[in-house]
Amino acid sequence: MMKRKIDVIVKYFYPVAAGIETNILETYSILAKNGWDITIHTSKDTLIGKSILPNREEIKGLKIKRYPFASEYFGFWPAIHWDKTDLICLHNFNIFFIRFFLFLLARKVLRNKNPKLVLTPHGGFNPDWSIFTKLTALAKALYHFTLGSLLINLTVDGVRAVSVWEKKEMIKKGLLPNKVNVISNGLENEAFENVDKLASKDIKTKVKKLGRYIIQIGRIYSIKNYETSLMALALTPDDLKYVIVGPVGDEKYKQELEKLISELHLKDRVIFWGVVRGIDKYYLIRHAKMMVHMALWESFCNVVHEAMSQGVPVIAADNTALPLLIKDGVSGYLVETKDYKKVAEKTYYILDKKNSREVKKISRASIRFTQSKTWEKTAEKMEKFYSSLL
Repeated sequence: MMKRKIDVIVKYFYPVAAGIETNILETYSILAKNGWDITIHTSKDTLIGKSILPNREEIKGLKIKRYPFASEYFGFWPAIHWDKTDLICLHNFNIFFIRFFLFLLARKVLRNKNPKLVLTPHGGFNPDWSIFTKLTALAKALYHFTLGSLLINLTVDGVRAVSVWEKKEMIKKGLLPNKVNVISNGLENEAFENVDKLASKDIKTKVKKLGRYIIQIGRIYSIKNYETSLMALALTPDDLKYVIVGPVGDEKYKQELEKLISELHLKDRVIFWGVVRGIDKYYLIRHAKMMVHMALWESFCNVVHEAMSQGVPVIAADNTALPLLIKDGVSGYLVETKDYKKVAEKTYYILDKKNSREVKKISRASIRFTQSKTWEKTAEKMEKFYSSLL
């Protein structure tokens, strides 16, 4: 088979380690092993640092090219041989993508068959509007649901949704149903390995010192709604700690959380752990009493998926795509997004009933649900989807 070339365009990539970046790394590295020639075009930025990453790098068989990121409107223009690539894959839905839509639309008008264009918005087409100012939300909504949807329908050859919820939301806003395919996210191989045996001594020592703890994993960013979990924590037993794992995405928001922690007298109970990867991440999840994830919005939610793979009970917000993973009382518990008293009540319930038939049944159901949800399976579906477009 002729070696096919893919150029991926995304604002952030590793070492930034959130949902989109993990998705790209895990799936495209598998496609690279299968013979695809893949280049990731991304910015030199991290979530809190500008132009600090190297221009060139290779990670797990993926060639990385990084560029200065001018602004949210102008982004960067990647060095791509447009006549020699087979697929352009846009990840997320940034306003600077408009230039790629217009450029590739012009090529289509001029009867250039290649490259084909794939869009994976990761929920970016229909975001949580509450995190934007009213003016920004209005401007983005006007773009997304008028010119944006028109350009997607005219230009994009295929759209990948990461959940049924995301597909339905995009179709509601005008995307052509026949363009949208659902290919959900997967789990790392470590999720299915002997976590207790393979984890590092360092993580085992740290976890032992923690005692009882609940966990939340994600960027330190307002959309993750850590404040609801913190207010719930204040109503739970004093020995229960709250471990927050993930990179800082918004320094100001972290400062607001630290102020709330101080006001609630939780300084000795909340641990900002930073980024934890691989087998140690799964060890940290497995030994938590539960995961609490009260995010305002999720298009899928990798970290809830990860907790389920370890049989850890999950308390999640009853919104967006989270109910597709968590069935209330079956594979976890759903609570209204800002209802911290109910989160505290469910926390007490799980702690009290940890050895009950109900909680054990939830644990088994969660493990069964994730049994075959590997990144390899996701990459296999992506490969079929991409190949069908060429």
